[in-house]
Amino acid sequence: MSDRKDKLRETILADHAASMAVFRSLSEADWQASVPSEEDAPWTARDVLAHLAASEGGQLGQITRCVAGGVTVPDDFDLARFNRRSVQKQADKPVAALLEQIERDHAEVLKTLDALPEAELDKTGRHARGDVLNVEQFFHRITEHRRQHAQELQRALGR
Repeated sequence: MSDRKDKLRETILADHAASMAVFRSLSEADWQASVPSEEDAPWTARDVLAHLAASEGGQLGQITRCVAGGVTVPDDFDLARFNRRSVQKQADKPVAALLEQIERDHAEVLKTLDALPEAELDKTGRHARGDVLNVEQFFHRITEHRRQHAQELQRALGR
């Protein structure tokens, strides 16, 4: 691997370990606690986890489409609607299943990074948030997104 990809991989691994440590420290009662959300929706900590479980696969899909030269997200993509709906779709999944999904998607993120030629890191596409990123920035967005939500949970729950 290149130095550039090695550094990116290290960041992904460190953010994964930090966020999973937060998630694993939460009690069953913590998962039911109300926490702030970006959409001012009445989300619980478990809803945030469901959001993250859906998010990583979705963002990885954006990377895959970007590398292939495709449209990363439709022009009319509504991120707030997607986030709300993805949480609703996973309402019955237990915390353990959501954590397993995050672990699987994390492994796929690393597998995708490892297989990607370094030159592909410079391809660009529109992220679901609406800004244009290169593939390297997409990878950073995935890991930063999860780490930020984990830190928000930590603060909201006093951990």
